[in-house]
Amino acid sequence: MAAPPTKPPRAVKHPKETSGLLMSVIRTLSASESNEQRDREKAKLEKEYKRSDQRLDELVSVHDKDLTQVMQLFGKLSMRVTSSREKIHAVKENLQACKMLLRCRRDELKKLWLEGVEHKHVLQLLEEIDQLREVPARFATFLSRKHYLHATQLLVSALALGEGNLDGVEALREVRTDLQAKKQQLHLKLMEELSRHIYVHSTQEVVSLRRQGSGRENLLNSPFQRAGELRSSARGPTKARRALLDVNSPLPNSQSPRQGLPALDLNNIQEDVDTEDPEANSEHFMAILVQCLALLNKLPDAVETIKVEMQTELLAIISRTTQQIRDEAVTNTQIQQDPSMARQQPLLELLQTVFEQFRRVAAAHATVLQSLSHAADKYRVEIRLYEMADVWSKVQAVLQLLLTDYLDIQNTAADSHQAPAAFSEPTSDISAFFTRRKPARQKRTPLFKFDYSSHALSINSYLKEHGKEHPERGRRARERSLVCPPDPRNITFVFIPLMRFIEEVESAVGSRPCTLNAFLADYVKEVFLGRHHSLVVRSIETATKAPDAWRATTSPDQMRCLGLSRPLLQSTVTVERCIRDLHELMQALPAYAEHFLSIICNILRSYRETCQAAYRGTVQPDSEDKRVCSAAWLKDEDISRFIKSLPNWTDLQRQKHRHQQRRPLRREETTEEESPEDIRQRNVREAEILASNLGEGGINAHEILSDVGQLRGLAQLQESMEWFASSVQLFATHLPRGDSSSPVVHVGPNGIPALPEAAVQALDQLAMEFEELANTCLLVLHLEVRVQCFHYLLPRTHALTSSTVDSQEPDPKVLELSRVLIGIDEAMNSCLQPRKSKYIFEGLGHLIAKILISSAQYMERIDDAGIQKMCRNIFALQQTLTNITMAREIALDHARHYFELFYLTPEEILSNVLEKGPQFSELEYMNAFQLLQRSQPDSDYGAINVHLGRLSDILGEVGVTV
Repeated sequence: MAAPPTKPPRAVKHPKETSGLLMSVIRTLSASESNEQRDREKAKLEKEYKRSDQRLDELVSVHDKDLTQVMQLFGKLSMRVTSSREKIHAVKENLQACKMLLRCRRDELKKLWLEGVEHKHVLQLLEEIDQLREVPARFATFLSRKHYLHATQLLVSALALGEGNLDGVEALREVRTDLQAKKQQLHLKLMEELSRHIYVHSTQEVVSLRRQGSGRENLLNSPFQRAGELRSSARGPTKARRALLDVNSPLPNSQSPRQGLPALDLNNIQEDVDTEDPEANSEHFMAILVQCLALLNKLPDAVETIKVEMQTELLAIISRTTQQIRDEAVTNTQIQQDPSMARQQPLLELLQTVFEQFRRVAAAHATVLQSLSHAADKYRVEIRLYEMADVWSKVQAVLQLLLTDYLDIQNTAADSHQAPAAFSEPTSDISAFFTRRKPARQKRTPLFKFDYSSHALSINSYLKEHGKEHPERGRRARERSLVCPPDPRNITFVFIPLMRFIEEVESAVGSRPCTLNAFLADYVKEVFLGRHHSLVVRSIETATKAPDAWRATTSPDQMRCLGLSRPLLQSTVTVERCIRDLHELMQALPAYAEHFLSIICNILRSYRETCQAAYRGTVQPDSEDKRVCSAAWLKDEDISRFIKSLPNWTDLQRQKHRHQQRRPLRREETTEEESPEDIRQRNVREAEILASNLGEGGINAHEILSDVGQLRGLAQLQESMEWFASSVQLFATHLPRGDSSSPVVHVGPNGIPALPEAAVQALDQLAMEFEELANTCLLVLHLEVRVQCFHYLLPRTHALTSSTVDSQEPDPKVLELSRVLIGIDEAMNSCLQPRKSKYIFEGLGHLIAKILISSAQYMERIDDAGIQKMCRNIFALQQTLTNITMAREIALDHARHYFELFYLTPEEILSNVLEKGPQFSELEYMNAFQLLQRSQPDSDYGAINVHLGRLSDILGEVGVTV
């Protein structure tokens, strides 16, 4: 078994000792007096000496190896130091020898050194010349691959070589000239590429999407549906719009096609020569182009070129888009078949596509401005950059040129019309437009000029380029290059999209005035509104002054389009069409909705006065004392209120409202069937009231409307006014109402902003006035038929029948009344709806029966021939009314039974009353007894009193009065 390894002895640490102990012992020995003391000290010293010797041995044994190594190293170092000293000494001796030799051959060495430097410089120049010779080929390669940064750096370095060390080399003069030419070519190429990326490459996505049809539905939506967006976008500028104005801020993805690409780092613009498509990242590529221009020291020229060519490039965008839309319109059969779409759809597509392209162009300009600003700071170039506001200013100028063509401003301005002084004044009197006036000589003064506008020079140059020297030829040339014919009404299609784009521009330019907004506002106010107002006035004036203005001349096509069953007055249709056109303008130009509403109210007020004048001209032809009886009755509020409270009128109004709820503007042909008893109960009261008021004194000829044409005119006026009132009421119902003092602008579903409550109420009031005039005309017709019955059946000067006349023929007055009723019925059927004709003739049998029965009191006498005559009259009238109302007039049977009483004696009459009950009223029986008494040649006046007394007693016993 092996013994465990022994550990080396550990060195014993002793306290640090000094020579103080030895000296202390020596002093003690010197000072000791006895030997014993010395011996003790000596022994002590020896002991310490042994201890020290022992310690020394221990230390030597412990550090023996280290000491050996130190000694060996010391020996080696000593030998090396000695050798080095010897070498240094030798070098010194050699240097001294070299120094002596150099002093001897100084000139010869200097000459060789100079020759070496010279040869090195020549070699460098030759190398630079070789580099210059390779520049064209490398430059062409970089250009072909569109590595413009490498090409620019190569060209700049080559120019620096040619203008530096090689400046004096005559053989390189052509090379330097060629490089200068290449520099100019590169500058032009860089500007061309920059312009292409700003105006063409940035808009390619919009053009390609339009070709594919993406988003076309949005382009073709009616501008009325976008009116809500027009106001919602006015809440404030978005981040995207603010970014277009801020040069140093990154563009939003919505304004740039570089979605999904890394952010652009202008501090580290590098060009990758290995990439296949250097233009994949357009923003990075434009930044490279700007850096190349900075390297060429062409930044100021580039900025000026961009500013000068900006408007031309924007016009080129419009031209390209126009040509593309024109080419597509040729093959679009739907547009070819619809003339309205042929004008509206291409123009809307053009505007929307141009707007989107202009947004992309503005975003590209923002990127270029960032790069220009960074390059100017990097290369310390003093330059004044253009601003985004300048870009939007050019965009506005170009759009003004575009609108100048499509709105036909130049020709519209030369039209011979004068705008009203204040369109928006609701109190302006335009009734003069409906009255005959002396034609005034028109002044041919343009209302709209661009001579002093901010963009006059641009427009003048544009018109000059397009043939201003030959205006007619230039106009035809511009029309051929447009997507639709120029027309001032094109503003109705483009106003809302333009206002949306104007809001974006205003948000982008900030505090700067928006010239496009001012241009559009000036055009609408000073040209379009005035022109349209004049056209409306001229149209209404022509319609109201035309010979057939107050005749129902509605064509079948118009009736079918309007859903009519009866023709209307041409003036009413014209005015309604003008109102509908103004309503469409309110939707198309919502900013001027209140103005159009005021025009509508003024037109309605004037037309109301015209219609009322036409009504008064019919019922009051000459003077107040010749007013017809029916109209005079209606002037009395009590009588008018009474007639409107009768059941037949309330039933007619109830049917009218029910029909309007079903179809607000379509006329109903059907009528509701009622029982004869209901009809009798509804008309008995009216007959009694009319008989009690008109039965005394008779009706003169001048108190009736004997001309059927006048009655037809009233019927046409009534039908037109009722239809027109419904149309106006429906229009007013759909208008949004609001408080004008409220800061919040509410928008209705049709795109019209909330209008003042007072203005809409005024429109409601006008609709009610037209409806009231229609009701008045219908009531006049209703009363006129009844008044004429009194005129023909109850004359003042003679009895209705006479025994001397042939009893086989009806009375001439009855025949004339039948002829008049038939003529009136024919006129009413051609002009009025069946329910209105029914109202006019319904209950007429009760009234005629009442008149005939009451005529007994005016007869001097009656005999059998007279009774037969009256029955013949009643039969003729009954047959006439049956043909008119298509129902048997039972009331005339009652009248015939009354005259058959005259075949009986008073006693027989009283017996029948006692047996069967009273069939007539007490007054009618009294009139019968009196006529029988007058018809007796030797009548006894005492007997009549007896008969009347018995009649009173019998009726009192029966307790029934008919």
